[in-house]
Amino acid sequence: MEHIIKYYPVGNADCTLIKLGNGMTILVDCQILSDLTDGNGKQVMFDVKADVLKELKKDGLGRPYVDLFISTHPHDDHCKGFAGNFYCGDVADYDKNKNKNEIIVKELWITPRGLNNNLSAPAEDIRKEAKRRRELYDDDVDFQGSEGNYLRIVGYDKDKEFDNRYCYVPGKLVTTVHEESLSWLDIFIHAPFKEDVETSKKYDDKNATSVVVQFGFKISGYTEYKSRVLMGGDAEHEIWQHILDNNTDEEKLKWNIFLAPHHCSWSFFNESDNKEEIKPSAEAILNKQIGNSAHIVASSDEIKDDGENPPCYEAKQQYIKKLKAGSSHFLNTASHSKVGSIPQPIVFKINENGKTLVENATVAGTQSISNPAPRAGK
Repeated sequence: MEHIIKYYPVGNADCTLIKLGNGMTILVDCQILSDLTDGNGKQVMFDVKADVLKELKKDGLGRPYVDLFISTHPHDDHCKGFAGNFYCGDVADYDKNKNKNEIIVKELWITPRGLNNNLSAPAEDIRKEAKRRRELYDDDVDFQGSEGNYLRIVGYDKDKEFDNRYCYVPGKLVTTVHEESLSWLDIFIHAPFKEDVETSKKYDDKNATSVVVQFGFKISGYTEYKSRVLMGGDAEHEIWQHILDNNTDEEKLKWNIFLAPHHCSWSFFNESDNKEEIKPSAEAILNKQIGNSAHIVASSDEIKDDGENPPCYEAKQQYIKKLKAGSSHFLNTASHSKVGSIPQPIVFKINENGKTLVENATVAGTQSISNPAPRAGK
């Protein structure tokens, strides 16, 4: 048995695929562009859609689907390309758009902020689909979900009490999606908390409502997790402090793969420009790494010492300083591996030996594959 987790090279944006050994799939955010070329018509960006379709299963009618899509928060760099690439509407009408190869989302997770107004067009596309699904629950008290209609709102809202049929709150351990067992994966929800949802609404701070989760990967025949992955969208240091303050189980914060929040922004460490001052929350989270071979992934543009934020060069240096394995285990999607000039996904496989970084992964986004020297870490 083997699972994979794949971080796509999408610039200062996020798009992550999880594929379990049983074939079940999860996408966390999306950034799927229609134009992958430069001004001269040369392909310069990885074809995320082609690769995702290669990884996904099809149902009995030949329709590609993802078991779970998690929209961490409603920013363009986390939801661009949802419309036109993911099917929106009643799946009974799918054949009308079948030639578009749109992906059916069996279950959709969204934050309360993602249901509000004043969103960009890509975020509005997800909101409309979530609203359509929510109405199915609200119109029928006995409705528990159905093919292509499952919904979970992740977080609280003091103005609207969400029905527990479609609401998850921090502290929830999720082991099923669309009423089917994940079997080899546990998803622990850390955030957003009620106060962060309110902050998001008051100051229009969409980052404050980011979904933060720990993925715990299991392998048949073993009781312990073989890998733990911590991801939190664009959650800034205040959110991580709230998580630490409310957490009651240290195991749920441990990780051996950590996705650097907000595309390796300095906001994980501090909100000020003082690059010497590190908030206790950042220290605490980074100290939760398991063993001596943990990895940190920065889903961002190439990180340079040029004053940009994100990605922030000083943040990268802090991450490297905290990694027990050092700089070789800090990976940047823009620069880690390329075929020609096209960045390639960062791929880990997870099996009975733990997690391993795959350096020669076969992908569908380019025509040729590079084969650097292998590097592994448990």
